[in-house]
Amino acid sequence: MSKLLRIAKDKPLLSALATLVLALVVWKLSSSSSTEGVQTTYYDVKKGDFLISIVAGGSIEAVAEISIRNEVEGSARIIYIVPEGTYVKKEDLIVELDSATALDQVNQQQISFEKAQFSMIQANETLEIQKSLTDSDVRAAELKLEFAKIDLDKYLKGDSFQTRRDAAIAAEKLRENLAIANEKLFWSQELFKKDFENKTVVDNDRLSVNNLQLSLEAATNKIWVIETYEHPKMLRKVESDLEEAKKDLERVKHQVEAKLAQYRADVETQKNTLALQQRKLDRDKKNLAATKILAPADGLAVYPVSNNRFSSESLIEEGATVRNRQEILKLPDVSRMKLTVKVHESQVSKVKQGLAAYVVLDPMPEKRFKGFVSKVGLLPDTSSRFGNPDLKVYITEILVSDEILDIKPGVSAHAEVIITNLVDVISVPIQAVTTLKGKPVVYTAASSSRAVPVEVGLFNTKFIQIVSGLKEGDRVMLSPPLDSKPADMDGSIMEDGEKPPTNDVSMMQAPSNPVGPKTPGGSVSPEQKTRRPEGPGTDERNGATRRGGEQEGAGRPGAGGGFNREEMMKKYDKNGDGKLDEDERSAIRAAMPSGAGGPGTRGQRPPQKPSE
Repeated sequence: MSKLLRIAKDKPLLSALATLVLALVVWKLSSSSSTEGVQTTYYDVKKGDFLISIVAGGSIEAVAEISIRNEVEGSARIIYIVPEGTYVKKEDLIVELDSATALDQVNQQQISFEKAQFSMIQANETLEIQKSLTDSDVRAAELKLEFAKIDLDKYLKGDSFQTRRDAAIAAEKLRENLAIANEKLFWSQELFKKDFENKTVVDNDRLSVNNLQLSLEAATNKIWVIETYEHPKMLRKVESDLEEAKKDLERVKHQVEAKLAQYRADVETQKNTLALQQRKLDRDKKNLAATKILAPADGLAVYPVSNNRFSSESLIEEGATVRNRQEILKLPDVSRMKLTVKVHESQVSKVKQGLAAYVVLDPMPEKRFKGFVSKVGLLPDTSSRFGNPDLKVYITEILVSDEILDIKPGVSAHAEVIITNLVDVISVPIQAVTTLKGKPVVYTAASSSRAVPVEVGLFNTKFIQIVSGLKEGDRVMLSPPLDSKPADMDGSIMEDGEKPPTNDVSMMQAPSNPVGPKTPGGSVSPEQKTRRPEGPGTDERNGATRRGGEQEGAGRPGAGGGFNREEMMKKYDKNGDGKLDEDERSAIRAAMPSGAGGPGTRGQRPPQKPSE
């Protein structure tokens, strides 16, 4: 750079000539560029058939496929897996998982199962022994009761009668002996008077009478004692023995039932334990058997691919660990194929089930296959929201009706869904149509500076149907002039200069409130705290003039917070027609705080206090 400056100082004539040449070159380039920029390309409008279709790409998949999943509980490590793309036959070994842990579990569970079996047998034997013992106890109690009944019957019909009879017989004998003794004493005394007997015999006979009288008295007293005391006592005793025998029998039966219930409960517990151990053993054996996966049918082995980029599952390969129910392999039926594509939300309303489609495979671009739409997603695809949350696409399946040979699943392809074919209609390139004040317009050669309003219809990726506004032979500009007005970045619905309705809520004057609305608790919101009064200026969104101390949007509801038409319509538009009728406007006026200005006060500043 310093060398150039030195040359310019030493040779001023040469530097002036170089500057002139450079200026001529710049002028030539700018003139040629401006000449090319003013060239305009037109399209001749004509009628013809107009095919409406949607083109989308995706991957070929099998309509029907068998999913092979890991049935081993917990996690398992793959020690063998058939290579992807291998054609397998039914009953071929396709996956083998590590079986060491499963085998240990089976062995341990087998021991637990056998212990449970032994406990079950032991509980059954103990129950049978207890049944035999309790039967003996019951029979003994029943025999005791039977004996008590016999004793009562024996006493009532035998012992009691016989005891009283024996006492009566003894008394009767004593009476007879006493009579004989009295008669013998009488004769002895008579003989003694006549000196035929000595006195000793008379005394002996008298002694015998006295003894017999005493014995008769004792016998009579015994009968009284038997009737008064012994008979009731013995009767009560045998009756009490009978009652006690009955109670003993009931007591033994209850004890037997309690013991048997305890032993039966033990048997039931051991039975349930055995069943649990059996199920656990069966499950462990199933886990062991699941470590070797055989092909359920003939097919092509395909490794699954996770659609979730944040998935923590490892790739399917030998040595990888897979969780329970994780998909390991797919065996697709390649005889019927489908193409899964994603249709943008702007086009999904056109796609209906049953529409015809053509499918072209990327490896075979020279051949197309017939198909039809078999399924259209009802909700947007959730896997697309991670890359672009605003992108809404719908999963659409296209069933290929033609046979596709030697094509494996996963091949990239694209499909063209035929929406309709418009016959003899006017269509223009889609770039020729622009919008002016929210309405479609075109620019023709006849009026290049004036926009021609048109009514548009269906469109595809290249052309759009013109329903009215153009005729055959017109020439439309392919590059319409740009709108010189600044774009509305806030998405305003009303057009510039449009006068709102005189009774719209947007025309109402809010009360003077330099701080703005308060929160439900009465405190000023943080958003309003940070807003400071500004000097004179113009609001770029709605053109409202702001003066020192005024809040943005003064003269509208909620002055200080700005007017939100969407919130107002959501709150007061009860019938949802997008307009405010008289009842809805009355509700708005009733909801306004006292002191609000009436219609026609939009943009006016509230009366100021002298201090302002």
